[in-house]
Amino acid sequence: MLPNKTQGGLLLKLVFVLGLLAAAGIALYLGLQVTVQVAAVRRDDPVDAVTGSVMIHADGGIKELKSKAAGEVVWSEAIDPGHKFKSGDPLVKLETKDLQRQIDEAQRKFDSDKARAKLILENNPERKVAQEALDNLKRLRDLGNTSEDQVKSAQRTLDAIETRLKVTEFDDKKSDADFKAAMEDLKLQLERMTVRAPFDGEVESALTWNGALITAGQPVARVFSNIRVVAAKISEENFGRVKLGQTAKLRLLAYGEEYFDATVSKLLPTADETQRFTVYLDVKIDPVRLKPGSTGETTITVDRRTNQLVIPRRALFNGNQIYVVADGRIEQRKLELGFVALNVVEVRAGLKDGELVIVENQDQFRPGKRVRTQQVN
Repeated sequence: MLPNKTQGGLLLKLVFVLGLLAAAGIALYLGLQVTVQVAAVRRDDPVDAVTGSVMIHADGGIKELKSKAAGEVVWSEAIDPGHKFKSGDPLVKLETKDLQRQIDEAQRKFDSDKARAKLILENNPERKVAQEALDNLKRLRDLGNTSEDQVKSAQRTLDAIETRLKVTEFDDKKSDADFKAAMEDLKLQLERMTVRAPFDGEVESALTWNGALITAGQPVARVFSNIRVVAAKISEENFGRVKLGQTAKLRLLAYGEEYFDATVSKLLPTADETQRFTVYLDVKIDPVRLKPGSTGETTITVDRRTNQLVIPRRALFNGNQIYVVADGRIEQRKLELGFVALNVVEVRAGLKDGELVIVENQDQFRPGKRVRTQQVN
């Protein structure tokens, strides 16, 4: 009986060892299998979309802000790069002491001349004396104590005085008009000594500094508007399908995989030097996030179908080929594609709902290879 027990014990040990070896082999086999990122084929409403590259511009581009007057810069703190401003805000000021002195002197002289003219016109003693002399001679003539010639002489004297007063009055009115024109000119010169913002915007760079002597027409800063223009470049073969009011999706490189809704707002009818056409988009985004010079891409929806099979666009390679994982092995298939959008494509034939397609690192795999799957959205 003892030999049989010994044999039985050895057999159990052998089975146990073989089980351990099998488990280790399975673990090793599974450990050697690569995990692939897959997405399930699903149903959605695919769109036919026109794609294009996008550039963000400040409305009118970056502009040089120029001084309309010459002088010494006495204040330029508002043109520090990045400074934001409102339309009409002062950005640079020039020295105005000499100009203000001219204005004060012109005002003083005008006030003095005006007071002198008032005295002459309102209380002129020469005219009063001449009028009294004429009236007295007329009484004497009526009494026969003086001649008509003396009366006429007195009348001529009074007429001459009144003519001079009318000339003085005319000169006074002309002086008013001349002073008004001169003051408007001086005040215009004074206003031009301050360079003001032409629109709401931001300073790109300063081109002058306190103490600098500048000439009329010299640039003092480079500025750009707060209004943003989103321009998409569309290929010649696709431009004819784009219409005003079509919806679009916009992705900017600065914001990764974040997408923004947009609408076609304007079409330029002429192509650029690369035979691409420009389409302008209205984008639903805080304008502050639209940085001039930033780039991205857009898809403009030109058609739509409902309840069709779709897969991530990144699952494709070589145009219309994909890798499918079925029963743990990779299969390579060619698809019949429908609409192609920015991030998804419609599948007309070659896949079934729920099948798993590899979406990353396709160049690392070959058909028939066993893999494990990790599903991603």
